[in-house]
Amino acid sequence: MVNGFDFSKMFGRKDPELVSKEVKQYNERRFKQMALFYGFTVATFICSKIAYRGVIKRRYIPNYYQHNHVAPPFSFYRDALSAVFHSTSLAITSLGMASTGVLWYYDISSVAEFSFKLKQALGGHDKEQELKKLPEDETVQEIQNSINSYLGDR
Repeated sequence: MVNGFDFSKMFGRKDPELVSKEVKQYNERRFKQMALFYGFTVATFICSKIAYRGVIKRRYIPNYYQHNHVAPPFSFYRDALSAVFHSTSLAITSLGMASTGVLWYYDISSVAEFSFKLKQALGGHDKEQELKKLPEDETVQEIQNSINSYLGDR
């Protein structure tokens, strides 16, 4: 009797029990980044559809016997409120989609990782290592000792 067809072998996947703990954590991390990006993408799509419907709804198309030179009654307050809502929602969701996409691409999940990778990209990590190798003068050591003694008393 045939138990079924194993698609994981067909696509080159290994048995999940053979994968190490670190690989599982990495895959979960990348999945969370992907889920955030796609969540913001769906939210951007929904907000763009709402904004499009709001713009289409405001159009004035007269019927056959209506005048086209007379503006229909409208509220400046309601129009301004809907414009602010639509533009704000589109801006926030687009910014969220762009930022989560960039963070997903560069594999950044926290602020500490972002600062470290930015420091590496700008060459700050190498400069920091060079500064640590330099000898300290006496005034810096005195200041450092006084701060440490002040903090140690608390």
